[in-house]
Amino acid sequence: MDVLITPEARREIEALRVIRPPASTWGFLIGHKRGFRFVVEKIFPIGSGRVLPSERLVAEFDRVWPGRVIGLFAVRPGAAFKKAALGPSWYGKLIIHMSPSAGTPGIRPFVVEFERNFFLAKIPLATAGRAKTRE
Repeated sequence: MDVLITPEARREIEALRVIRPPASTWGFLIGHKRGFRFVVEKIFPIGSGRVLPSERLVAEFDRVWPGRVIGLFAVRPGAAFKKAALGPSWYGKLIIHMSPSAGTPGIRPFVVEFERNFFLAKIPLATAGRAKTRE
């Protein structure tokens, strides 16, 4: 499993780096899953804080982007945010931690997995070469 970030979503991530949002700024990842690859097409910042969105908010947001909410991102997430993402609501979803600095967006993708307990399993970013499809 890996993550491909489209050029448009990369620009949005770059804009976050320029803005330098406060720690624990979070939002939704919009895209789709193709086989064993998450494709991030858009990031949608929501707010900041330690608490994840309620299931009601996620359901309402999903009505705007039907079936396209593939996970969450957080800028320099705290322990409370990470713990909140470890539950059945986010099982199998993509979680991206960002630690933007002057030279790099600092992207670390994970998937919420379960094996007796929920945990974040690190997955790689797809490179341009790996992004090509086989014919």
